[in-house]
Amino acid sequence: MKKILYLFSLFLVSLLFTSCIDYVQSITYKDGKYQIYYKITLSKLLFAMADDDPEEIFEYFDEESLEDFPENVDVKPVNTDLEVGAEFLLLIDPKTTDETEKSFLPKVAGQKCYIPFLFGSEDYSFADFMKSDDSESQAISEAILSSAKCRVMVSKKIISSINNAYFEGRGGQNYSVAVFDYGESFCMEIPFIVLFESGMYKFDRIVVIRE
Repeated sequence: MKKILYLFSLFLVSLLFTSCIDYVQSITYKDGKYQIYYKITLSKLLFAMADDDPEEIFEYFDEESLEDFPENVDVKPVNTDLEVGAEFLLLIDPKTTDETEKSFLPKVAGQKCYIPFLFGSEDYSFADFMKSDDSESQAISEAILSSAKCRVMVSKKIISSINNAYFEGRGGQNYSVAVFDYGESFCMEIPFIVLFESGMYKFDRIVVIRE
């Protein structure tokens, strides 16, 4: 019985930590423009455990922190009973000449399509907040993120079929990204734990091979 209770406790803890952080990115095409959406949220449970105020996260969304985004970015705070964070929405003309806007758009080269992955970009470094110089803290962070995933959704209006997807390996060994068919879009899932391997893979974009 003690073993069963122990396993049940581990199960509950894993459920809590699996939802500690959530990242969603989607891109579609509508009314002649690319619609690019991001949502990044953190569990209020983590703030409570650290005795921090979750409202402080909104202090970082000022003009300086958004300077690398296009000027037309629409930012909305997310503040529910369970999580805190922000939503970002971009509407970009495919014929734009603005270099900042271009960096957020998918790029096509033959059968390959390159999807910018904001969370993995060195310019934004959203994943860095879970990194620590302390080995024990780092181990805890990795344990927390072992089951959590980023989700990147791409409309079939942009890519009608996918053979496979991956992050390019810095040493020639690529990391395969799981792809799921969501009906009107494809969903690519990236485990957060993989983002600790920034020395092995290029996380700034997902390479998609079309059928």
